[in-house]
Amino acid sequence: MKYIDVSFPYRKDMAIYPANPEFIIERVQDIGKGDRANISLISMGSHTGTHIDVPSHFVKGGKTIDQLTLDEMNGVAKLFDLRGYGEITKELLEKHDINQGDIIMLKTDNSKMFHCDTVLNDYVTLDYKAAEYLVKKNIKMVCIDYMTIERPKQKRIQGISIHNILLSQEILIAETLKLDRVEEGEYQLFCFPLNVVGADGVPVRIVLGKVENNGYIF
Repeated sequence: MKYIDVSFPYRKDMAIYPANPEFIIERVQDIGKGDRANISLISMGSHTGTHIDVPSHFVKGGKTIDQLTLDEMNGVAKLFDLRGYGEITKELLEKHDINQGDIIMLKTDNSKMFHCDTVLNDYVTLDYKAAEYLVKKNIKMVCIDYMTIERPKQKRIQGISIHNILLSQEILIAETLKLDRVEEGEYQLFCFPLNVVGADGVPVRIVLGKVENNGYIF
Protein backbone atom coordinates (compact mmCIF):
# COMPACT_ATOMS: atom_id res chain seq x y z
CA MET A 1 0.00 0.00 0.00
CA LYS A 2 1.16 3.52 -0.78
CA TYR A 3 0.48 5.79 2.18
CA ILE A 4 -0.23 9.52 1.92
CA ASP A 5 0.68 11.24 5.18
CA VAL A 6 -1.52 14.32 5.67
CA SER A 7 -0.13 15.21 9.10
CA PHE A 8 2.24 18.08 9.80
CA PRO A 9 5.52 17.30 11.60
CA TYR A 10 5.92 18.43 15.19
CA ARG A 11 8.78 20.89 15.69
CA LYS A 12 9.78 23.68 18.04
CA ASP A 13 8.88 26.49 15.65
CA MET A 14 5.50 25.13 14.53
CA ALA A 15 2.42 27.36 14.55
CA ILE A 16 0.34 27.17 17.72
CA TYR A 17 -3.27 28.33 17.91
CA PRO A 18 -3.47 31.44 20.15
CA ALA A 19 -3.64 30.70 23.90
CA ASN A 20 -2.74 27.03 23.39
CA PRO A 21 0.33 25.37 24.95
CA GLU A 22 3.51 25.40 22.88
CA PHE A 23 5.18 22.26 21.59
CA ILE A 24 8.27 21.41 23.64
CA ILE A 25 10.71 18.52 23.29
CA GLU A 26 13.51 18.31 25.85
CA ARG A 27 16.21 15.66 26.17
CA VAL A 28 16.24 14.42 29.78
CA GLN A 29 18.70 11.57 29.29
CA ASP A 30 21.50 11.89 26.76
CA ILE A 31 23.96 9.27 25.53
CA GLY A 32 26.32 12.12 24.65
CA LYS A 33 26.39 13.07 28.33
CA GLY A 34 27.07 9.59 29.60
CA ASP A 35 23.52 8.25 29.98
CA ARG A 36 22.72 4.72 28.79
CA ALA A 37 19.93 5.88 26.47
CA ASN A 38 18.37 8.95 24.89
CA ILE A 39 15.01 9.84 26.47
CA SER A 40 12.99 12.99 25.82
CA LEU A 41 10.19 14.81 27.59
CA ILE A 42 7.49 15.93 25.13
CA SER A 43 4.91 18.55 26.07
CA MET A 44 2.09 19.88 23.91
CA GLY A 45 -1.57 20.84 24.00
CA SER A 46 -4.34 18.41 23.20
CA HIS A 47 -5.09 20.45 20.05
CA THR A 48 -1.53 20.99 18.81
CA GLY A 49 -0.63 20.22 15.20
CA THR A 50 -2.70 17.66 13.32
CA HIS A 51 -5.28 16.57 15.86
CA ILE A 52 -8.81 15.37 16.45
CA ASP A 53 -11.54 17.24 18.36
CA VAL A 54 -14.06 15.12 20.27
CA PRO A 55 -17.38 16.17 21.87
CA SER A 56 -15.97 17.04 25.30
CA HIS A 57 -13.89 19.79 23.66
CA PHE A 58 -17.00 21.99 23.49
CA VAL A 59 -19.86 20.01 25.02
CA LYS A 60 -20.32 19.65 28.78
CA GLY A 61 -20.47 15.95 29.55
CA GLY A 62 -19.51 15.10 25.95
CA LYS A 63 -17.55 11.99 25.08
CA THR A 64 -13.79 11.97 25.58
CA ILE A 65 -11.35 10.31 23.19
CA ASP A 66 -11.27 7.05 25.17
CA GLN A 67 -15.06 6.75 24.94
CA LEU A 68 -15.04 6.67 21.14
CA THR A 69 -14.49 3.68 18.86
CA LEU A 70 -12.00 3.57 16.01
CA ASP A 71 -14.94 2.99 13.66
CA GLU A 72 -16.07 6.55 14.43
CA MET A 73 -12.87 8.08 13.02
CA ASN A 74 -11.76 5.66 10.30
CA GLY A 75 -13.17 4.63 6.94
CA VAL A 76 -13.65 5.85 3.40
CA ALA A 77 -13.22 9.62 3.15
CA LYS A 78 -14.30 11.98 0.39
CA LEU A 79 -11.93 14.85 -0.35
CA PHE A 80 -13.56 17.89 -1.96
CA ASP A 81 -11.30 20.40 -3.71
CA LEU A 82 -12.87 23.74 -2.73
CA ARG A 83 -10.01 26.04 -3.65
CA GLY A 84 -11.07 29.38 -5.03
CA TYR A 85 -13.90 29.93 -2.55
CA GLY A 86 -13.67 32.42 0.32
CA GLU A 87 -15.93 30.32 2.53
CA ILE A 88 -17.66 26.95 2.45
CA THR A 89 -21.42 27.41 2.19
CA LYS A 90 -24.35 25.02 2.29
CA GLU A 91 -24.94 25.68 -1.40
CA LEU A 92 -21.36 24.69 -2.20
CA LEU A 93 -21.62 21.45 -0.23
CA GLU A 94 -24.93 20.59 -1.90
CA LYS A 95 -23.04 20.23 -5.19
CA HIS A 96 -21.11 17.27 -3.77
CA ASP A 97 -22.10 13.72 -2.92
CA ILE A 98 -22.41 13.57 0.88
CA ASN A 99 -24.10 10.65 2.60
CA GLN A 100 -24.75 9.39 6.11
CA GLY A 101 -21.63 8.10 7.80
CA ASP A 102 -19.19 9.82 5.44
CA ILE A 103 -15.87 11.29 6.41
CA ILE A 104 -15.48 14.61 4.58
CA MET A 105 -12.14 16.30 3.89
CA LEU A 106 -12.17 19.95 2.84
CA LYS A 107 -9.26 21.16 0.73
CA THR A 108 -9.34 24.96 0.52
CA ASP A 109 -7.05 27.89 -0.23
CA ASN A 110 -5.67 27.32 3.26
CA SER A 111 -3.53 24.58 1.75
CA LYS A 112 -1.42 27.07 -0.22
CA MET A 113 -1.28 29.69 2.57
CA PHE A 114 -0.76 27.54 5.68
CA HIS A 115 2.33 25.42 6.27
CA CYS A 116 2.01 25.11 10.05
CA ASP A 117 4.48 27.95 10.58
CA THR A 118 2.26 31.05 10.80
CA VAL A 119 -1.10 31.82 12.42
CA LEU A 120 -3.45 33.26 9.79
CA ASN A 121 -5.71 36.22 10.54
CA ASP A 122 -8.13 35.09 7.85
CA TYR A 123 -8.71 31.62 6.44
CA VAL A 124 -11.37 29.48 4.79
CA THR A 125 -13.83 27.38 6.75
CA LEU A 126 -17.52 26.49 6.99
CA ASP A 127 -20.23 29.04 7.51
CA TYR A 128 -22.87 28.19 10.11
CA LYS A 129 -25.47 26.90 7.64
CA ALA A 130 -22.88 24.63 6.04
CA ALA A 131 -22.08 23.11 9.43
CA GLU A 132 -25.79 22.55 10.06
CA TYR A 133 -26.05 20.92 6.63
CA LEU A 134 -23.33 18.40 7.56
CA VAL A 135 -25.28 17.62 10.73
CA LYS A 136 -28.39 17.03 8.63
CA LYS A 137 -26.42 14.68 6.37
CA ASN A 138 -25.29 12.79 9.51
CA ILE A 139 -21.63 12.47 8.55
CA LYS A 140 -19.25 11.03 11.14
CA MET A 141 -16.18 13.26 10.75
CA VAL A 142 -15.07 16.40 8.92
CA CYS A 143 -11.43 17.34 8.27
CA ILE A 144 -9.99 20.73 7.33
CA ASP A 145 -6.64 22.18 6.26
CA TYR A 146 -6.22 24.76 9.02
CA MET A 147 -5.68 24.75 12.79
CA THR A 148 -9.37 25.34 13.53
CA ILE A 149 -12.70 24.81 11.83
CA GLU A 150 -14.13 27.75 13.78
CA ARG A 151 -14.84 30.96 11.90
CA PRO A 152 -12.15 33.69 11.92
CA LYS A 153 -12.76 36.03 14.87
CA GLN A 154 -13.98 38.89 12.69
CA LYS A 155 -16.62 36.61 11.09
CA ARG A 156 -18.03 34.98 14.23
CA ILE A 157 -21.51 35.51 15.60
CA GLN A 158 -21.65 35.64 19.39
CA GLY A 159 -23.31 32.59 20.89
CA ILE A 160 -22.86 30.38 17.80
CA SER A 161 -19.97 27.98 17.27
CA ILE A 162 -19.06 25.68 14.38
CA HIS A 163 -17.45 23.35 16.91
CA ASN A 164 -20.59 23.19 19.01
CA ILE A 165 -22.88 22.62 16.01
CA LEU A 166 -20.83 19.59 14.98
CA LEU A 167 -19.57 18.17 18.27
CA SER A 168 -22.96 18.41 20.00
CA GLN A 169 -24.15 15.87 17.41
CA GLU A 170 -21.02 13.73 17.90
CA ILE A 171 -19.55 14.63 14.51
CA LEU A 172 -15.80 14.50 15.06
CA ILE A 173 -13.45 17.17 13.71
CA ALA A 174 -9.89 16.69 12.46
CA GLU A 175 -7.88 19.90 12.07
CA THR A 176 -4.50 20.96 10.66
CA LEU A 177 -4.40 18.49 7.77
CA LYS A 178 -1.74 18.84 5.07
CA LEU A 179 -3.75 18.51 1.87
CA ASP A 180 -1.74 20.63 -0.59
CA ARG A 181 -0.60 17.62 -2.64
CA VAL A 182 -3.72 15.49 -2.31
CA GLU A 183 -6.15 15.36 -5.22
CA GLU A 184 -9.93 15.31 -5.01
CA GLY A 185 -11.39 11.82 -4.70
CA GLU A 186 -12.09 8.97 -2.30
CA TYR A 187 -9.50 7.63 0.11
CA GLN A 188 -9.25 5.16 2.94
CA LEU A 189 -8.56 7.32 5.99
CA PHE A 190 -6.53 5.89 8.87
CA CYS A 191 -6.72 7.77 12.17
CA PHE A 192 -5.35 6.15 15.33
CA PRO A 193 -5.08 8.69 18.16
CA LEU A 194 -3.49 7.85 21.49
CA ASN A 195 -6.09 6.43 23.85
CA VAL A 196 -5.76 9.15 26.52
CA VAL A 197 -8.40 8.77 29.20
CA GLY A 198 -10.44 11.93 29.64
CA ALA A 199 -8.88 13.82 26.71
CA ASP A 200 -10.96 16.44 24.85
CA GLY A 201 -8.73 15.96 21.81
CA VAL A 202 -5.35 14.53 20.98
CA PRO A 203 -2.61 14.97 18.36
CA VAL A 204 -2.86 12.28 15.70
CA ARG A 205 -1.13 11.07 12.57
CA ILE A 206 -3.67 10.82 9.77
CA VAL A 207 -2.78 8.76 6.72
CA LEU A 208 -4.68 8.15 3.48
CA GLY A 209 -4.74 5.23 1.07
CA LYS A 210 -6.21 5.69 -2.41
CA VAL A 211 -9.40 3.72 -3.11
CA GLU A 212 -9.69 2.37 -6.66
CA ASN A 213 -12.88 1.37 -8.46
CA ASN A 214 -12.07 -2.30 -7.94
CA GLY A 215 -12.06 -1.76 -4.20
CA TYR A 216 -8.33 -2.17 -3.76
CA ILE A 217 -6.27 0.34 -1.82
CA PHE A 218 -2.76 1.33 -2.81
